[in-house]
Amino acid sequence: MSIIKCPECRRQVSTMAGTCPGCGIRISGHLCTCPGCGSHCLIHQDTCPQCGAPLENKPAPSPEPSPEEKTPKKAPRKRKRIWKWLAGAIVAALLLGALGAGGDYYRQQLLQQREQARYERLCETTNPDFYQQFLDEYPESEHCDEVRERMLRLQEEAREWQQVRQAVNRVSIISFMQKYPGSVRLRICEDMIDSIDWQEAQAVGSEEAITAYLTQHPAGRYADCAAETKNALRLSKVTTGERALIRGALETFFSKAIANRDIKAASQAIDSTMVMFCGKKDADAEAIIQYASEKKAKDVIGLHYLIDQKMSAHKEMLAGGVVCYSVEFEMLETISRSDISQPASCNYRVTALISEEYKIVQMEITKL
Repeated sequence: MSIIKCPECRRQVSTMAGTCPGCGIRISGHLCTCPGCGSHCLIHQDTCPQCGAPLENKPAPSPEPSPEEKTPKKAPRKRKRIWKWLAGAIVAALLLGALGAGGDYYRQQLLQQREQARYERLCETTNPDFYQQFLDEYPESEHCDEVRERMLRLQEEAREWQQVRQAVNRVSIISFMQKYPGSVRLRICEDMIDSIDWQEAQAVGSEEAITAYLTQHPAGRYADCAAETKNALRLSKVTTGERALIRGALETFFSKAIANRDIKAASQAIDSTMVMFCGKKDADAEAIIQYASEKKAKDVIGLHYLIDQKMSAHKEMLAGGVVCYSVEFEMLETISRSDISQPASCNYRVTALISEEYKIVQMEITKL
């Protein structure tokens, strides 16, 4: 390779250059040497532009390129920069497209997750308004048909539930539970029946009624209270033998202390005094006999008493841990009179407390 002057513009150029950087004429492979002056000319020229000697139109032998010249020349720096910019722009565009697609996918996944969460929360509510809100917000959801069907069923259930609440009774509650076995209101229904059964058991007040409640509701809201009540009733239960002794003490009191005005029988019927006897506090034997004397005034010849067989009795604990028998019964008083035009009988209700030694502690006698 050698440096020569361009045959056209006279600018220095390499003999291996493809074109002249000044005028753009082709150089490599298109040169020949003037036989007269030895200058380089173009092969298409007939005469040398320097000396005018005729040219043989043969290209001048090109020297063997050096190893450095044999290596492919790099593209001009400016062109390389353009390609880098284009490549970067393409990569950036691809990245932006990928990010946009990824963002859309993420947003879509997020919307689907929110929709699924809202759908699952619907199972925890019985308010049809929430179902309508879901349908309004997600009109294209795959759950729409199911949600709409459940909403209509809940609207019907809500109407019937209002009727149950307006007239609370066992029949209406059980009917509702049977019609809507999957309702979230079942727990409320069970609590309502629990309360109804407990009120009925309390109204009866017997050990059998309390036991029946516990059998139906072993884990009911009132189970602990029912167990305590049952235990108290069991402890307060009066045996057949105890009942017979109570009746005997009462019959002796009325047939002897009252009917015969027997002060000894009156003293034996009580400890020393009664807490209360027919409105009189701390009544002793003399107070009892005075009451009996008032009943036998005027034309009364004799008194006879008959205690009703349906006498109720149970044990009751008083202050200080004292146990007594609480007794209530009706009693027929038959009166023998000299004046047969006067009433010959009278009915009374008697309430009394009797100690474990079968002594009368308190008594009230009310005319019916």
